[in-house]
Amino acid sequence: MAHEKTIEMLKNRLAAVYGPQPPKQVQLDSVIDLIHRCDTFVLAGTGVGKTRITEIYWDLFPKYKKPIVLVLNPLDSLGDNQVQEKKNLNISAINLTNMNLNKTVEKDILKGVYSFIYLSPEVLLNNDIFSRIFYNKTFQDQVSLVVVDESHMIYVWGLVASGKYKKLFSHGRHQDRVVFWPLYGDIAARLLGINVPLLLLSATCWPQAIKGILKSLKITEESISYRRAELSQPEIRIIRVPMKCLLKSCNDLLQLYGPCSWIPDNEIIPTLIYSNTCNLTMQASKVVHKARRIPGGHGDANSTFARRFHACLGDFTLDEVIPHPFVR
Repeated sequence: MAHEKTIEMLKNRLAAVYGPQPPKQVQLDSVIDLIHRCDTFVLAGTGVGKTRITEIYWDLFPKYKKPIVLVLNPLDSLGDNQVQEKKNLNISAINLTNMNLNKTVEKDILKGVYSFIYLSPEVLLNNDIFSRIFYNKTFQDQVSLVVVDESHMIYVWGLVASGKYKKLFSHGRHQDRVVFWPLYGDIAARLLGINVPLLLLSATCWPQAIKGILKSLKITEESISYRRAELSQPEIRIIRVPMKCLLKSCNDLLQLYGPCSWIPDNEIIPTLIYSNTCNLTMQASKVVHKARRIPGGHGDANSTFARRFHACLGDFTLDEVIPHPFVR
């Protein structure tokens, strides 16, 4: 089928499924690569619609064949959020964890009950039940695509397997990078253990990491297709600030803000500063108020410059908040 006809077919199908909103070019190009069974690396910022690529590709398969998309996530919480998104689209999905993976779930998976299966590296590599599922011929015949979300983590896992991560002090400070296991270095054997295309997704992946990922997965440059997309909001600027101080001190923030006598609060560029602990959040607030020459400003709940917020991560709270995102 000619490239132009494939594009036209995809656009018509997407219009019927998702309405008048046109697909982005990176989505179409990536899906065409997957149709040609080419491993694909999508490098695009948040908001471009990388997860939509998996939905488009899955929708191309006859539903009576019960196609399955297998998605590897670095965190269980990411899988929970994506399962909720799929349910909102009336697509069956499950996030496999060591807690919920039992014989009943195993039977449902082999029956093709779930179209999207999310799992963490721990489940992929270290769970006996999933190993039994993975090597079952029925399951392998149903899997149509293997996806690695936040694929830059494969580079970190490769460092773990080689022992080099011990030299990277910052990794010990980020709790969101999960518990590291030496077995993660063998992840390529599982990801490439099914004869289907591999889709790698990442918003932040530097050249050194890309080379490390391909080496870890034993994929050559010639056998993978790269698809890139710019930020969906071009008015957003990304500025790289080299760090000179310890991460826990947050003192690198001092160079980003001047005294309030120079720039009033209402002229400060809106900024989000993410921290992974309450202590770091407070420390960041102390530092930015120090930079602004506002003594004790970090303790002012009504500060017009900076305030602290905490994410709602409880299971019951998420169920209430996700349908109403503006509550947060």
